[in-house]
Amino acid sequence: MKILLDLSKHCIETEAKRIYEESLKQYFKVPDSNRPGLEEKIEGLRNFLEYSDFKHLRSSHPVLAGREGGKAVLHLFGRDLFEIEIGGRFYKPQKKDRRQS
Repeated sequence: MKILLDLSKHCIETEAKRIYEESLKQYFKVPDSNRPGLEEKIEGLRNFLEYSDFKHLRSSHPVLAGREGGKAVLHLFGRDLFEIEIGGRFYKPQKKDRRQS
């Protein structure tokens, strides 16, 4: 699954949380036939938010930090498999250090 991230006003973590919360609200408003896709999106974003080391991600590219306006694409491949694409370049998030959680 691909999710477009608008990072022109904030960092990747804030944008992922915004989309996650918006998707949760939308889930209860859509017909049952649209829920499987939203469930996949919600679960993927939840895992991304839980597993990713956002400090490392923000330091890897100014767009991901929200310091340089831009867009990115979050690719969700499974439970803890993600990639972020910016202008054709791919970034694989490091896993969060569980001791800091």
